[in-house]
Amino acid sequence: MPIVRVLVAVVMVSMLVVAERADGSPLSRARMREGYALAYDLQFAACLAMLEEAAEADPLDPGPQRAIAAVTWMEMLFAQGVATFEAFTGEMSKTDVARPEVPPALADRFRRAIAEATRLSTAQLVRLDDADAHYQIGATEALGAIYGATIDGRLLGSFTQGRRAVAAMERARQRDPGRRESALVLGMSEYSVSTMSWPVRTLARLSGLSGNRESALSLLQEAATSGTETESDALMLLMIIDNREARPADAVRRLEYLRRRHPGNRLLTLNHGAAAMAATQPLEAVRVLSEGLANHATSEPPAVLGETALWLAHRGSALARLHRTDEAVLDLRRGLSSDPRDWVRGRIHVQLGDLAVVGGELVRARLEYDAALGFAERGGDRAVVKDAKQKASALARSMRGK
Repeated sequence: MPIVRVLVAVVMVSMLVVAERADGSPLSRARMREGYALAYDLQFAACLAMLEEAAEADPLDPGPQRAIAAVTWMEMLFAQGVATFEAFTGEMSKTDVARPEVPPALADRFRRAIAEATRLSTAQLVRLDDADAHYQIGATEALGAIYGATIDGRLLGSFTQGRRAVAAMERARQRDPGRRESALVLGMSEYSVSTMSWPVRTLARLSGLSGNRESALSLLQEAATSGTETESDALMLLMIIDNREARPADAVRRLEYLRRRHPGNRLLTLNHGAAAMAATQPLEAVRVLSEGLANHATSEPPAVLGETALWLAHRGSALARLHRTDEAVLDLRRGLSSDPRDWVRGRIHVQLGDLAVVGGELVRARLEYDAALGFAERGGDRAVVKDAKQKASALARSMRGK
């Protein structure tokens, strides 16, 4: 679904703006900030414990419950192997690829937390019709919309919740124009709709959602202002937009900054290496990915399905670009044995096919391209399907010519 590509962009670290109520208790606010920092360092168990303390300190605050739901949603996506910007920028099939089942315990936790966040944010609005009350409503509805689109596959239902989220954030912005955090959800929505096909964009417009790229980028830049609670979230979104719009060098710079802010987040390092490859900086990619593999265990929680294979696939491709063939093949083969997702397996086989061609092993190359085509089709990676077909055809012509 087009809405997924950017709306989920904050998956790696975002908690959809864990903002505290203006009248929340000091202890609740402190625990929320601590929980937010832990989430950005991927310490989810400690984060959830801290958020439970925040909820106990201020039972009227919807923020902690929404944050619990957001962290749970991220765990679900990690369990499905979503870890890099490529999940949002490539030519992935949107309808015909089976995804791993969501763990029932996570689904139950999400539903309980989002229902409580909805109840509390609604009650807050009843008590006081101010900017913060509308903000809490908007953030909660936005998270519900994202969950519906990414986990349940409910595009139409997500439009309905997305419209409510945008309307609430617009009301919050009218009441407090200086609150830059409200620009995040508004910018997310504007950009997501702007990337949709004309029929879906029309449907979104009929649902009350507009899409304007320039307005969206302006809003996201506002949300990324230094010192705002949404700074890192907005920078993550802008990084994915940079890659989507063929500006990977800009994405690299954003990731360098984000890594300094959140040094414990290994997925930022993985994305940094992937973006460096997209920016034709293979030496930088090898350096960053090697540093990440040395400093972080990819088996550490939170578990990301097929994560080790992603690291090795990207470093192997970078080594191949540097003509370090033996090292590249070693990484790529190790990647294949690390239980990769089908789309990653397809990309590894294409790279191995390319290396086989360079080495004059044409029969081996044909086998690799055939394998790449099969896995790419199963994984819904249309770009690699096209690439593998073209390379296999060119190789066949070359072999006939001999």
